[in-house]
Amino acid sequence: MSKPSMSEVLPRGTLQRFGIAGGFNTFIFWIIWETLRLSPLYDAAGETVLWSLSWLASSVVAHFVHRRFTFDGRRNVRTTVLGAISVYAVGMMGSTLSFDVMLDLLTTFPIRLLFLLNIGIWGLFTWASMRWFVFGYTTIEDE
Repeated sequence: MSKPSMSEVLPRGTLQRFGIAGGFNTFIFWIIWETLRLSPLYDAAGETVLWSLSWLASSVVAHFVHRRFTFDGRRNVRTTVLGAISVYAVGMMGSTLSFDVMLDLLTTFPIRLLFLLNIGIWGLFTWASMRWFVFGYTTIEDE
């Protein structure tokens, strides 16, 4: 009896598989964000701009991680890049706005807790958008 494959245990396109890749992508985002927060840009630009820059930079990495690990290469890379840019642009605007609102309204919350909350919310949006619109998974049978 052979060991089950990764795709049998965690089918492509599932939220669980996205979560694993998303953990890696979030780590990349976090490293960029923390590095920018330590840089002179922090005083010049502020949290909101640093959030946007971090989102943008990590989105490029995330597309290819999700193409290779979470979903697959059935669709042309140009098609998935264009779709991913659209998803990540909406996500960047939405997550930046919600992060900024949380910074203003939840001033007593630790900033890293706001980071995790915001990333979680926008991660669900990104998974659904990437699954159905960018990579074309519509049913469980597609996996």
